[in-house]
Amino acid sequence: MLRARLPLAPFRRLPRRVASLCAAGALLLPAGCQINPPMKQRLLNAPSAPGPRSSNFSPLLRRSVAPDHAGEETADDRQAGSSGLIRTFHQEIADNPTLPDALPAPVAVDAAAAKGVAVNLDFVLRQTLERNGDILAARERVNESQIALDAALRSCMPEALRKDTFKKPVAEATLWRRRSELSKVEIDNLQDAADTYFDWLTAVQGEVVARDLMTYEEKLLDRARKLAKLEKPVQVVVEAIETAVSGRQQYILHTRQQGEAAAAKLASLMGINGGAAMPREMLQPMDRVDISVPVEVLVRQAQDNGPGVRELQGLIAAIQQGIDQARLAQCLCAHTGAALVCGRLQMAQSQLQQAELSLLSLRIKLRAGVEAAFTAVVSGREQLDLASKAIDHAKETYRIMDLRVTEESPETAMKNKTYDGVLNSIRQLSQARANYVTAVSSYNKAQARLLLLLGAYHNCPSNVP
Repeated sequence: MLRARLPLAPFRRLPRRVASLCAAGALLLPAGCQINPPMKQRLLNAPSAPGPRSSNFSPLLRRSVAPDHAGEETADDRQAGSSGLIRTFHQEIADNPTLPDALPAPVAVDAAAAKGVAVNLDFVLRQTLERNGDILAARERVNESQIALDAALRSCMPEALRKDTFKKPVAEATLWRRRSELSKVEIDNLQDAADTYFDWLTAVQGEVVARDLMTYEEKLLDRARKLAKLEKPVQVVVEAIETAVSGRQQYILHTRQQGEAAAAKLASLMGINGGAAMPREMLQPMDRVDISVPVEVLVRQAQDNGPGVRELQGLIAAIQQGIDQARLAQCLCAHTGAALVCGRLQMAQSQLQQAELSLLSLRIKLRAGVEAAFTAVVSGREQLDLASKAIDHAKETYRIMDLRVTEESPETAMKNKTYDGVLNSIRQLSQARANYVTAVSSYNKAQARLLLLLGAYHNCPSNVP
């Protein structure tokens, strides 16, 4: 009598250990195998787990959540629009062409750069965030850790049989570390890009001011040359003015070289390979953060939402969760003194201590940075007022001296050294304007730094060209 039998040959070829593991896995599957559980349920007393953003600045990343939680609003998303401290202000050049709303593809950005891209601060920060090589590399390391965590969440293998990379507490802690590293890379490159952008605008504005002042010197030089044909002693005045004009031309060349170097560095930070850029806004004081509030309010916001804070909080929670899950191992360590078990627990506790100290150090640095930027903004406003008044006085001095040149006779002008007075008034006006440009640049850098330290740049509109 023939009976239908299942083929057993493939199972007989399996080693006994593999077969036993399969059997154990089948028994543990109903209790321990969860497919992609919501990460919010895994960290009850911690910040939202590695979620839609890899830091306060970076764009969206994949989440390890179940489909029914995919559209749920996170704490990061709710807090993104909660701050009322941010203002936006632009003084744009009206005759520049309008940029497209978004240039996501590298080819599109490079094509636009080849034609000449008009940029402002928002465009610079957004492009740096999306295309900077260091940021992209750090973000890819976050993605690598996210893949390991997803695999750990989906795996049905018992934790004890996995490699450390795919153990859920280890994978989650590694992801938080990578996110913390990404946050530091982002804030460093964004600050560098902002400073370089204002250095570029300062050089462009400095060249414009120098060319304007050179017209005053050339006007005085023409008068002195005409007078030198009649009065030979005036030739010494001509030589002095010639020296000033040559120095001004040298300064223009030097400033242009500085501007080109800053533009090249800015393009590198923005990830643009080739092409030209032109400023869409003039170098004028910008107000991005409302400093009418007490500085302690800004400090508290930076210490709660600043770059790297949430990442370290998540790392602390992940390490603590791993320690809490290892209570059985703690019992084994206490009773048996197993070297490996005790060593791993002690290492985890040391890592927890390191993360807590790192968070404390970061908050202290954020306080120092916010206070320094706040005082720089407050002092910068006073410096701008004084520099503006100095320009007005220098202009009036030049007007009076230039009027004296036209009204005095050549003999009186030589006797009173009127030409020297006009040249000196031009120098004073040059210094006053240079001081104003420097004050504006420092003020804007402090505003940008304060904006980044507050962790609030992602509140700014992303579609601003």
